[in-house]
Amino acid sequence: MKDELHFRSEAVAAPTVNEEARTVELAFSSESPVERHFGNEVLDHSPESVDLSRMNDGAPLLLEHDRTEQIGVVESARVDDDRVARAIVRFSKSERAQEIFQDVKDGIRRLVSVGYSVARFAKEKSDEGLETVRAMDWQPMEISLVSIPADQSVGVGRSEEVSEPLFLEKKEMDKIETSETV
Repeated sequence: MKDELHFRSEAVAAPTVNEEARTVELAFSSESPVERHFGNEVLDHSPESVDLSRMNDGAPLLLEHDRTEQIGVVESARVDDDRVARAIVRFSKSERAQEIFQDVKDGIRRLVSVGYSVARFAKEKSDEGLETVRAMDWQPMEISLVSIPADQSVGVGRSEEVSEPLFLEKKEMDKIETSETV
């Protein structure tokens, strides 16, 4: 499971834009449950659960999770007291990145997604056959501007989405530790 890359999306609401520096502050993940084929997934945002080292080491800002469409870089990332992960991203001076940056400033592109890897899940509960698992050890790998989000609570200003589903087989679900309280 650790080598799999997963995606969630957020939205950019009332972005903090610095036109001169070509930067935007945005929310890229939250603890909002995202429905997966097995049930719900929650990304834990406690300091010991999320590893921001890649984000704070210049992770890419992509378009639609396309590795060939890097439009900028993550300048810094943090998790705030409201348990929402936020970042300041800087747009490239390339023609394509400038076009996307203009769309962000104009409020056209507001949705954000995060690509991440999970090292450890914990089962939280099962409600009418619907499992809820919490990612207790996970690492964001990239941030993307996307057209469709999964978690509508993050983005350029606030929201989130899934571009590629997380597939956990029954045997993998059985390996996830059960957690009474998280």
